Amino acid sequence: MIPNNNPVYKRLEKSLFLFGLLLVISFLSYFVFMDEVFMWRFFAFGLGASISLFIFYPTIRGIKAGDIVMVPIWKEIETPFMEESYMDSVPTVAMEGGRRNELIEVRLGDGTSGLVKLLHYGLISFPEGRLIEIEKPLSDVQSM
Repeated sequence: MIPNNNPVYKRLEKSLFLFGLLLVISFLSYFVFMDEVFMWRFFAFGLGASISLFIFYPTIRGIKAGDIVMVPIWKEIETPFMEESYMDSVPTVAMEGGRRNELIEVRLGDGTSGLVKLLHYGLISFPEGRLIEIEKPLSDVQSM
């Protein structure tokens, strides 16, 4: 069974299902009409349709609530001898649906929520966005 948390596996599963279905229809058409050219044309159509589904599925579907969106965040490491900062991609969970260049609400791993502008869907990776605004968690507000 293919895990459901990776968007590439979902798209691959749907594309392979469509290709298998159209392949069976192609062979059935050869059985009925006994025309090899028609069978190969239908086979080529099935291959093209399944590859097109794999490529264009994220654009058609967009982002739904519950999807993972990767967001780059600056992090800092402090030691007694040095201080270093770096950019880290953090997974967030979309709280609402959206499309490219729209603002959606997301929830980070520590419970904070924020607004993310969706940049692109990713062909073989998770969708990516840019963090526009973030709320302070309730524990930080109460400790002040």
